[in-house]
Amino acid sequence: MENKGRRTFLKDTCKICVLGAVSFSVADFLASCGTTQKGFKTTVDDHKVTVPLTLFDAGNAQIISPKNYEYEIAVQKNPDNTYQALLLRCTHQHNPLVPTGNGYLCSLHGSQYDKTGKVKKGPAEKPLPTLQTETTATNLIIYI
Repeated sequence: MENKGRRTFLKDTCKICVLGAVSFSVADFLASCGTTQKGFKTTVDDHKVTVPLTLFDAGNAQIISPKNYEYEIAVQKNPDNTYQALLLRCTHQHNPLVPTGNGYLCSLHGSQYDKTGKVKKGPAEKPLPTLQTETTATNLIIYI
């Protein structure tokens, strides 16, 4: 009788471990797909995206999510008050990229880019496209 109780305990414990591992893997997968993180939502008008400069009061790096546009845009405010905008589109096969803590990841084939858009890991070979920006008194305009 004691062996049966031990077997049941071990089976139940293993099930819990497997469920925990699967839950953790699913959460990681969803995070890498970008389903849990979205940036500042805005619209595209005449191939331009307009972002209020006050958005950068919260931090020098922002993710911009243009409505009805396939790719997000990473914008970095530089110390000299200029801006760098990167199109988060993998240069290997044009898959949308996912922001990570230290750059951007392509979930399709694993290419990785640093925060400046340079390739850290292939198969991508070219850096991320930089988008032209312009500032007005109150807005940042990104040309796409």
